[in-house]
Formats: sequence, structure tokens, C-alpha cells
Amino acid sequence: MCPQHSLQYAQQGTGTPFVLLHAFPLSSVMWTRDAGHFARVARVITPDLPGFGGSARQPQPSIPAMAQAVADLLDALEIHEPVILAGLSMGGYVVLECMRQFPQRVKALGLFSTKAAADSPEQREGRVKLIERLRREGLEVLLQTTLPKLVGASTTARRPAVIAEIERSIRAADREGVIDAVRAMAERRDAQPLLPTISCPTLVVSGAEDALIPPKESEVMAQAIPGAQIKVIPEAGHLVNLEVPGAFQDIVASWARQVIGIGGQNTVTRH
Repeated sequence: MCPQHSLQYAQQGTGTPFVLLHAFPLSSVMWTRDAGHFARVARVITPDLPGFGGSARQPQPSIPAMAQAVADLLDALEIHEPVILAGLSMGGYVVLECMRQFPQRVKALGLFSTKAAADSPEQREGRVKLIERLRREGLEVLLQTTLPKLVGASTTARRPAVIAEIERSIRAADREGVIDAVRAMAERRDAQPLLPTISCPTLVVSGAEDALIPPKESEVMAQAIPGAQIKVIPEAGHLVNLEVPGAFQDIVASWARQVIGIGGQNTVTRH
């Protein structure tokens, strides 16, 4: 049985566990299409991080606490073998913290639209101001300030359905969970010293039009990780998997095959 406070998650497929951690301020729903694709080669597990989707908030929210929640979920699922662990944006921050806390549990690492550096003082101040506005004005603030930065110019111009999907996801979020996450991201540690110590296969993916974490920043991170691969997806911004799903899925599935080979597939379960 799962512990009472375990993360809500979905899973499908069989074989090597492949855990995907979602971006801020979305939930595991962002992986729905990708999970079905990746389940052809692995057992795909998509948790809601604390305070998002169906997962409860944490008493003392932090990126390390999120990483521990992922480890607790693996324990609850009786997964003791090393997993493929990947995250996008905030999910990538949690992935790097997992590498810091329990590297022996990671078979391969996926870092999508994310970075290792901690926030600058200016960025931290921006998050403090965002928390203040969220308390005053609610989630509408994210639609005004965050949503436009989550997609690239190509998506803004030509993919209104993608923007509408992201807007629905933001509106479905819990304000207090969002505030917890903003604070946790502001307080996260610098993971750059960790990068040269990573010895597992690593894939870095960036959107060519990402204004939040530009490709150059992803390239610097990839260069610091021994043997890391980097792929830059054209006509994509920050949420690469939603903006250009075909290219993203092909890149990640090909990499997963290199790591583990072909697996099976079965039905979706949610807990």
C-alpha cells in the first residue's frame, strides 16, 4: 500500500521506471501525451509534485523536500532499481536535488528547459514580489506575467490551442501550492558544483525560443556534465513538450532506447 502522504501519480508501461517531473505552475497532466509515447519503452511514472494536481502541500515546502517526496514514492512503489529521472523547469530543479540526495537511485538523467544555477538576488526579489501579488490578486497574476514567458514566439503566433491548454492548467492550480513552489524555487541551492560529478547518461533539452532559460544557459550546463547530450528544439520556448511534442518525444524516446532498450506497455493506473 502507498503511504498516506505519498504523491498522486499516474503510470503506464512496463520495464525500467521512467519518472517525469512537471514544470511550474502545471501538474503531471502536462505529460499525458508524452507518457503514452514513452510507455512503449519504459514504465512511465508521472507524479504531481507537492501542492500541485492531486498531491497535498508540504508542511515545510522546499526543493529538497520535493526530492524526498519523489524518493518516498519510489519506496511506496517498491522500486529499488535505478530509474530514469527527468524533469522540466521546476521539475529539473527537483531532479538535480534528487541527484544530490540519492544518486545511486538514478540510472539516467533528463534535464529539460531547466538550469543548475540558483536564483540571482534580482530573480529572488522577483519571486518575492510574485508571492505578494499572488496573495493579493490570485492566479490571474500568472496568466498575465508567467504564461507569456512559458511559450516561444512561434507558439504565440501559431498555436493558440497550446496556449489555451496551458491557461486551463494554470487556472486549475492551487494558489497556496503555487506560493509554496515559488518560495521553494527562490530558496533552492546552486547545483552547479554537482554537475561535474554526474556520471550517468544525461540528456539536456532546450527550446530555441526559450526566453526564461535560453539555450546558451542549457549548453553551459550540458558542457559541465561529463558526456551529456544536448538537443535544441526549433520553434519551441520553455514548455518544449507541449509546444513541439513530436520533436520532443522523438528525441527523448530515442535517448531512452539508448539507455534501456525497448520495453512493454499496459494500461494507465492512477493513485
